[in-house]
Amino acid sequence: MEVTRILSSVFNALLENVEFKKVIPADYRLFQVADLICTLKLTELKANRHLLSKSEIYFFENERTLKKNYLKPFGKKEM
Repeated sequence: MEVTRILSSVFNALLENVEFKKVIPADYRLFQVADLICTLKLTELKANRHLLSKSEIYFFENERTLKKNYLKPFGKKEM
């Protein structure tokens, strides 16, 4: 609980409109999937504008690999 209190204090001091949500373990997986989807969509937007950071290029190797291995399979599952 102490770590939660410290993180809450730091985030509230440094950022505006911070919102914390309690997550039960059964819902945690859903939150992880939602986070992955948002991250991939943001990365796709950045890649389309050729604005990937050095760490993103390092992780995905290059834009082509990002699109081939991550975005294309994700797009097939998109509703």
